[in-house]
Amino acid sequence: MGFLQDVTKLISDIPFVEKAYDFEEEELLIKGKVKLSIEELPHPLEFDVEVFKCYPLKNYDSESIKFKSLDLIEYKHVMGDGSICVHTAHHTNLKSKLNYDFISLKNWILKYYVGKEKDDHYEHIIVDEKLVHNQYWSYQFTDIEQSFEKGEFGEVTISPLLPIGTFRGARISNHIIQSFIRNNGEKLDCKWSQLYKQFNITNSGCYVFIESPPANHGKFIYTKWSDLQDHLPLQFLTFLLEFQKKFIKDRGKIFPLFIGYNTDDSNIHWQVALLELGNFPVMGYRMPSGKWEMILKHDMEIDWGLTRNSSFDYFFGRGSFSKHITEKKILIIGVGAVGSMVAKTLTRCGCKFIDIADSDIKEPENICRSEYQFNFGLGDKTEELRIILGTISPFVETNVVDKDYFQGIIKLFHKEKGSKLNFEKSLNDYDLVFDCTTDNDLMYALDSLDLKCALINLSITNFANELVCAFYPNIYNFVMNQFNNVLDNDTTDLYNPTGCWSPTFKASYNDIALLVHKALSRINSLYDSGARKNNFVIEGSGSDLKVIEF
Repeated sequence: MGFLQDVTKLISDIPFVEKAYDFEEEELLIKGKVKLSIEELPHPLEFDVEVFKCYPLKNYDSESIKFKSLDLIEYKHVMGDGSICVHTAHHTNLKSKLNYDFISLKNWILKYYVGKEKDDHYEHIIVDEKLVHNQYWSYQFTDIEQSFEKGEFGEVTISPLLPIGTFRGARISNHIIQSFIRNNGEKLDCKWSQLYKQFNITNSGCYVFIESPPANHGKFIYTKWSDLQDHLPLQFLTFLLEFQKKFIKDRGKIFPLFIGYNTDDSNIHWQVALLELGNFPVMGYRMPSGKWEMILKHDMEIDWGLTRNSSFDYFFGRGSFSKHITEKKILIIGVGAVGSMVAKTLTRCGCKFIDIADSDIKEPENICRSEYQFNFGLGDKTEELRIILGTISPFVETNVVDKDYFQGIIKLFHKEKGSKLNFEKSLNDYDLVFDCTTDNDLMYALDSLDLKCALINLSITNFANELVCAFYPNIYNFVMNQFNNVLDNDTTDLYNPTGCWSPTFKASYNDIALLVHKALSRINSLYDSGARKNNFVIEGSGSDLKVIEF
C-alpha cells in the first residue's frame, strides 16, 4: 500500500473517526476530510486534514499534520486559516503518531470547544509582520512604573540598536523605545541600563493606548485602518495629522505608531503600525451639517512591524538566579579566565549590579579560555568585559573599579588603621564580593579585614582538576591548606608564555567552565535556600563532578 492508502486506512480505524473521505494525493502532501463523533459533542465535527509526506516526522519545527475548520476560528488555539494547534509526542511509527495526533485533537475539542476553557496565561495576538521599504522594522520596550488610561496618547522617543541585520532572509532595522511622553510633558522611561539610556535618540513616533487588543476574536490583528475607527479618539487623529505636518519635510520616512493594550490586570503590550510621513491613514470628512470630522481611510491596509516586550521578567523568565543574588550589588575582583566566566554567567542569570576590578591587559592568548573577543584587540580587560556584559543584558549596570586598588593599594596599606577602615567601608558598600584573582597576597589582605559583605574566593588547580570555593571569614587558611596539603596541585608543569611572563595553569575553556558553572550553581542554591555557606571543593571531570563540603 502507498502512503495515501496507509494514512486513510489508519485514520478510518481510529474509534471516534466516523468517516474519513475525499483523500487525494498532491506533490508534497495528501488532503482529505474527517468527521469525528465524540460522546460529549451534540453533533459530529468535520475537519479538513492535510498530512505532509514527511509525516510522522515534523515539517521544520511544526507538526506535519494539520486539522482545519474555519467554522471554529473563534475558539482558542485556532489559526487564521482554521488550523487547530496540536502538539503531541514524537513517534516514528505511522499508526502510533496518528493516534497521538487525533487524541490531541479530541482533547482540544473537549477542552476548548465543549468546555470553552480559557488559558491562565496570555497568548499574543497573531500578527502578519510586513516588509516596509524592503525591510522589517522591530521595536523593543520594557515595562514602566506608570499605567495608561484608555484613549491616552503622546510621543515616543526611539534609539537604534546595531546596524541593519537579517530576519527571515530580509533586512531588519532594530530599535528600542526609550520613553513615552504624555501630552502634559511627563516622561515615562523604559527600564534599560544606563548604557542603553545613553544611546542617541534618532527617531520619534507616537503612541495611543486603546485598552483592548486590536484584533478580531481577540487574536487576529486588524488588517485595515477602518477596523480601528472606533478605538482611536478623535483628538488622537487630529494629533496624528498635526504630527505629520510638523515632520512633513521628512516625507516618505517611516513613522512608528505604537498601539497599547492590556494583556492582563498588570501588563501592557504594544503593537507597532508603520506609517509613512505624507501618507498617514487619516483624512477629513465633511458631515451633512457642514462640520469636518477626522476618519480613517477605509481601504488602507495596516503595515504591522515587530515589537517585543524585553522587560526584566520576560528577559530572564527562563534562566534567572535567585533574587538573593540577582538583586545584590556585586563586585568581582580579577576577571581572567575564572572571573570573566563568573561575570558573564551572573549577567546571563539576571544580576543587575556587577562592578569589576583588574589591572591586567587582554592579550590574544587570553581569548581561548576566557570570555573575551578577538575583535576588540588589545586593551584593559575590565573595559572590554564591561562592554561585553552590556551586550548581553540591557539591565546590568557595570562600573570599573580603580585598577590599582586591589593589586597595589590594599596590599600596601591594609594594616594601617585609617586605610583599613576605608578599605572595609568601600568593600562593605557591596553585598557580595568574588575574589577570582588567585592572588594569595590579596587573599591574605582581604581576609584580614572586618567585612560585613559576603566574600567568596574561587580558585582552581593546575589542569582545572579541582575548584576551591571558600566563604569569608578564614578564607586564607582554608585555601592555602587545600592547595598546599590536600589537593594534588602539580605546579611544575605550567604554561610558560614567550617572554619574561609569569607561568599560568594549563586548562581548556571547557575544563574551567565546567567547574565555574558547577560552583555558581551551588552558590545560587545556597543563597536561594538560605542554607549555611560552608566551604567546598569540586573535583572530577565531565559528568562525574563531585562536591566535597567542609
